[in-house]
Amino acid sequence: MKNEKTFWLFALAFIIWQPVIDVLTSASLLLLNINLTVGVIARVLFMAAIVLMLLWKARHSGLARKYTIYLIGLAAVIVINIALNLNVKDPYYIASELKFFNKVVYFPIMFVGFSMLYLYLKRVHVPFKEKTTTYFLYASLIISAVFIVSFITGTSLSNYSHTKIGFTGWFFAGNEIGAIMSIILPITALYAIERTERMKEWRYWVPFVLLAISMQFLGTKVGYGGILVVLLAAFFSMLIIYFTKERTEKIRSNMLISLILIAVLAVTTPITPVFHNMFAHLSLLNIELDFGSKEKEFDSETGEEIIEEEPEDITNEQIQNLVFSSREKYLQEMKDQFVEAPMSQKLFGMGFAGNYEEPEPGKTPRMIEMDFFDLFFSLGIIGFLTMMSLPLYYVIRFLIHFIRNINQTFTPVNVMYGVAFILGLGISATAGHVLTAPAVSIYVAAVMALLMVRDGIIEE
Repeated sequence: MKNEKTFWLFALAFIIWQPVIDVLTSASLLLLNINLTVGVIARVLFMAAIVLMLLWKARHSGLARKYTIYLIGLAAVIVINIALNLNVKDPYYIASELKFFNKVVYFPIMFVGFSMLYLYLKRVHVPFKEKTTTYFLYASLIISAVFIVSFITGTSLSNYSHTKIGFTGWFFAGNEIGAIMSIILPITALYAIERTERMKEWRYWVPFVLLAISMQFLGTKVGYGGILVVLLAAFFSMLIIYFTKERTEKIRSNMLISLILIAVLAVTTPITPVFHNMFAHLSLLNIELDFGSKEKEFDSETGEEIIEEEPEDITNEQIQNLVFSSREKYLQEMKDQFVEAPMSQKLFGMGFAGNYEEPEPGKTPRMIEMDFFDLFFSLGIIGFLTMMSLPLYYVIRFLIHFIRNINQTFTPVNVMYGVAFILGLGISATAGHVLTAPAVSIYVAAVMALLMVRDGIIEE
């Protein structure tokens, strides 16, 4: 019993070390130039430990046995996928395929692992929600410190190669760290809400502000959108609670602080990197925005007024490119491949990056970078349904429970953890690098498992 408790507490504390592992991963890639990074080793070992614990628990836990069967089913469809594509795809890069599937299984394994973790801590009366919130806070402070120190010292990595501006601190993957920060941000807001009893205790919002500033450094739509969504969720949830449940100084103070931060975000938007980058993207698409009437210009020789041509209307293709940053093109290519694929690939997937051709030297086959589409085309109809069956089952049950018991379930904890989960899914659907990125999916798995266990959706 004591050893099991130690294991689960260590597993939960693994959340704190995620930013440190990511910085060490950057060092492995940039300074040592090795592909077998600290991140890969640490996360594979952690995943293996979770699987071994699940197998050990399966001896006397019905839920653990169900989870084991689910993972065996997922492993089976992946084995079938590899066996089929070995004979269909040419070329077939087995190392890239295995690396991709290792990333794919990380989320479901983390989800079942954290579910067992929270169930155990709940049973032995360990305050797992408080610990999780605190560990997320520590992770946010590490990330913020890295961004601020790297920016001040001029050692931050650039998020873009040209035209646009943005920085990723000492983190190698800009998309992934942006998603991580967006998922953590609501939890830092929850930490502030729970501790701020009156306006003069605004200091509890400092971690939130530091992380939000760091997200602005990224210069991405994901970072800016994450801040806006969390602030709006904080304000409106406090407003609803104030008028329906409790008119306390605590609720009123947090509502006012979140409103002030929304105003600050609005006022500072024109000087943020994302604002510059939006115009840079518009320029690349040859889109000109007319914000008002210009002064009339006259020809110097004839004296006649120069009439400029009206700018063309923005097309649907340009809007999609602005939102999805060319992902829509890769999506269409993958759809075309799927239509032409044999039935075996339709059912069990086309594997990593679809039916890729021999890439140019120095390049590798690329994904769409929209996780749900990537997972569907890679795993096929059967494989995708197998992977999504368990998470989808719990999400539906949670939504029904939340709506039926809205008076009890509409709390800051459920709202902020719910926003973290929704942001994770939203980013996964539109920008990718969440469910197919172990560095990010561990946060989504922890958030989802906590919601399900805390509200009694998952029980042994």
